[in-house]
Amino acid sequence: MIQATFIRTQQRLVSVELTGHAGSGEFGYDIVCAAVSTLSINLVNSLEVLTDCTADVTMDEIDGGYMKIALSDLTDLKDEKVQLLFESFLLGMTNLAENSQEFVTTKVIAN
Repeated sequence: MIQATFIRTQQRLVSVELTGHAGSGEFGYDIVCAAVSTLSINLVNSLEVLTDCTADVTMDEIDGGYMKIALSDLTDLKDEKVQLLFESFLLGMTNLAENSQEFVTTKVIAN
């Protein structure tokens, strides 16, 4: 199962950590994994291209099953476009979790 854990501080999303594997299909044919990968890579690309924000991205490129996207720059945290993109990613992941409950969970932790 893929667990998406979002951290919200002072009403701003500051990071998301994705862990696990969906297991909804064979390796290379797992459409839930593909959806999560597409949404997360699109967030990183959109932040860089549309807002000039460079997020801190950590991935397990060997075994997979782990990705963390974090915002550390205070200016980026306050940027409305950055927050809109992050909220859009949360919306996409929440919808995916609602429609694929056996493969994805999403939670938001408020600090």
